Amino acid sequence: MKKDMLKKAAAVFLTAAMTAGLAACGAKSDDTGNAKQEGSDSSGKVVLNVWHQWSNDTNELKKKYDEAVEAYLSEHQNVEINTETLDTEAYKTKIAAEFAGDADGIDVFYYWGAGMAKKLVTADKLLPFDEYLTDETKSKVLEGSTGAFEFDGKLYSLPSFSWYMTLFCNKELFEQAKAEIPTTYDELVEAVEKLQTLDGVTPFASGAKDGWNAAFIYQALALREVGAEDINKMLNGEEEFGAKGYEEAAKKVADLYEKGAFGTNPLEQSSDDADAAFGTGKAAMRLMGSWYANGIYTDKNLTIDPENVVAVKIPMMEGTGNETDYCGGFVESFWVNNSTKYPQEAVDFAAYINEKMGVAAYETGTGFSGWNSEADESQLNPLFIQIKDLLSEGKTGVLAWDTSLDAEPATVHNEMVQTLFAPGADVDAFMEEHKMAINQ
Repeated sequence: MKKDMLKKAAAVFLTAAMTAGLAACGAKSDDTGNAKQEGSDSSGKVVLNVWHQWSNDTNELKKKYDEAVEAYLSEHQNVEINTETLDTEAYKTKIAAEFAGDADGIDVFYYWGAGMAKKLVTADKLLPFDEYLTDETKSKVLEGSTGAFEFDGKLYSLPSFSWYMTLFCNKELFEQAKAEIPTTYDELVEAVEKLQTLDGVTPFASGAKDGWNAAFIYQALALREVGAEDINKMLNGEEEFGAKGYEEAAKKVADLYEKGAFGTNPLEQSSDDADAAFGTGKAAMRLMGSWYANGIYTDKNLTIDPENVVAVKIPMMEGTGNETDYCGGFVESFWVNNSTKYPQEAVDFAAYINEKMGVAAYETGTGFSGWNSEADESQLNPLFIQIKDLLSEGKTGVLAWDTSLDAEPATVHNEMVQTLFAPGADVDAFMEEHKMAINQ
């Protein structure tokens, strides 16, 4: 598939081995940040090692997690929680290295459902929840929210919160350029052309250096060209990749690049760079998950006036697509290692923390809870309420492709999408690489 696959495989193996070595040497920390040794507590307490990817102390969800753990411990005197965190990309690498073995230093961990979890289920690394859940817990779960956590008739986790892909637009910059907030692809192209007249402003912050950011833009256009129902069939292996709409979406991404929508060197701009560009008024548009709305209000490094930001749906294509289709859904969750010494206690905590984080995500304007639990809506920011209203109109969602596809095709997808953000994009090669990776 790639000319240097052997060289690349060797590099991945070396990275995984080094990461595993570091993981073996690293000390765990408890919920207060104090170093802890792995194993049972001398007092006879149940010790649960919990991993998640909210590593930044300014992250609202990290704060909510810490608060939830403190509350849990006050109600469960026989339990001790040791928490370890890393930022997202390092976290994914370390988790993969741990579960290449038996991951005996992990009991409960944050992960993604659908295709990403499927490989762990196939390898018998995850504990099914079914026999450990009470009817009371099941009754609180939002109907239709567990699809990404079910495999072969078994339930391997519960939802935490969902997301919704949104086009964020800076109204002030649009007004300066005399451009309209786009509702169609043609209007998007017209807006790009007008926004380029503003000095120092990139029309569309892409973050394409990070493959999943580039993929978001392609997936949004593919949603409108192909439709959610057919994309889901493709992601589930029921249909092959290759319909004309997939090619048309790729052409549109390449065309937007050629028109200067993403600036001169989008592959040098990371996700954080793109967030900063939009948040400081140096980019007029940003396509991102609903979680970004909260940062616009809380990130002290951003200078944009939140009142100048509007959240809108992915623009429509003429003659194709369904306006009620959307990108997003329930996929993030806390799971239990099948080799845990404490299956009942681990499932109890996983269910508890999933519910608490689902409610916390909603209350902080980060995501939408998968639980029928009471939540305080008094602090919801206006931008998140806009997104909530958009989601209420949605009917069929599509998860991010790299969480639905198996690991290899997901990697190919993200890497090939990045080739569309450079001069001379080869759409034929894009299509062929996807067919070879997905249609197996």
